[in-house]
Amino acid sequence: MTRLIEHLVEPHRLLLYWQARESKMRSRHLVGELVKRDEKVVLVYDLDSPELEEAKRLGFRGYPAFPMKQAVHNHQVLEAFTRRLPPRSRRDFGRYLELRAIPVDANISDFALLGYSGAKLPNDGFELVHPFDNPPEAFEVLVEIAGFRHESQLDITDLQVGCGVQFVPEPENPVDAAAICIESAGRKLGYVPRGHLDMLHRMLEEGAILEGEVFRTNGTSERPLVYILTRILNGDLPFHALKMRA
Repeated sequence: MTRLIEHLVEPHRLLLYWQARESKMRSRHLVGELVKRDEKVVLVYDLDSPELEEAKRLGFRGYPAFPMKQAVHNHQVLEAFTRRLPPRSRRDFGRYLELRAIPVDANISDFALLGYSGAKLPNDGFELVHPFDNPPEAFEVLVEIAGFRHESQLDITDLQVGCGVQFVPEPENPVDAAAICIESAGRKLGYVPRGHLDMLHRMLEEGAILEGEVFRTNGTSERPLVYILTRILNGDLPFHALKMRA
């Protein structure tokens, strides 16, 4: 049976990333945050951020309905972003959760679901990322491998659900010293996406153990997609021992 996320973490903020479709590197840029404040969710742009300036240079004009002429928006922000999610009343909503490694019977808020699912749409380049600011002893996150089509030393047909993967930091990487390579049996598959790098580096610096396995593969031959269920353990015990102890 395919494993699912077992330790859901309610976030108090989400990171808003934007990918420039016309950029040669197709890199993701942190352009804002959704933050819980006094029972409301607000959208905050860091107007002094060099990363936001670079995104603007590549064509970023703000999230629709929330112009950058003001740094903070607090009117119906959560409602605007939950439109990126399918309605819970849909008959296939349970399948939507399962494809994102979330149990069908999970008690998950709309705000958390935005972070766990990414809430990506086909053509606007936006993605929401859960930063796991205050993680528990063990938690999981579903990660889509970045660069699989160009970087992988294995074909997508060589990967099977449950196949183990390893996370290998590449401090000498000439493009990004923060890069973390994802490998299977010593063969390169691609990289951890930009949005999850800070969190995983933070966990590694705190001595956490990372375990990953192929959760699902799909997409097209032109754009194959590989998703890794990543388990993070703060401590010395292997993940299965922690489950036995719980």
